[in-house]
Amino acid sequence: GIGKGLVGAVARPTGGIIDMASSTFQGIQRVAESTEEVSSLRPPRLIHEDGIIRPYDRQESEGSDLLENHIKKLEGEAYQFHCAVPGNKRAVLMITNRRALFIKEVEILGHMSVDWQCLFEDFVCPPEVSENLLKISVKEQGLFHKKDSANIGHLRKIYLKDPITAKRAFDAIESAQSARQQQKLMRQSSVKLLRPQGPS
Repeated sequence: GIGKGLVGAVARPTGGIIDMASSTFQGIQRVAESTEEVSSLRPPRLIHEDGIIRPYDRQESEGSDLLENHIKKLEGEAYQFHCAVPGNKRAVLMITNRRALFIKEVEILGHMSVDWQCLFEDFVCPPEVSENLLKISVKEQGLFHKKDSANIGHLRKIYLKDPITAKRAFDAIESAQSARQQQKLMRQSSVKLLRPQGPS
């Protein structure tokens, strides 16, 4: 009787610990199998260059997401505005802080690709808007353009959904251009301040 008691005193707690470990492992396994893949319901909020957090704007967030995740990374580029271009299967006009881009969906592959882009520095004259038409004149880009054709430029015509959208795109370009100009002026003035002054 004493032998059975001693064996039971050791075996029962050991069996209990093994049962507890086994049931804990089974519980963890059930939780791991039942977890679903989590995906976001909306694109992440766009935080503008000034760092101020504004109310969520789905249009801005989708444009920023398109720029960040679907277009080749453009160093130092920040999203400003985008809109759909009617008449094409899926085409978008996007304005960043440095350029205007025309982005199209590649039908075979199903991903977005830049069809053309114009840096603000390449604009021959300020953009124009007339009804739902946005006109951008840019320097000829290519190997065989004439030397004197730099002032004439190549005219890009973008027909947008309505006059309001065209005006918003025009305003986004003007705003981005003026902000870029201010940044350049600030950089130039800070370089002048940093230069050592000669003896007077």
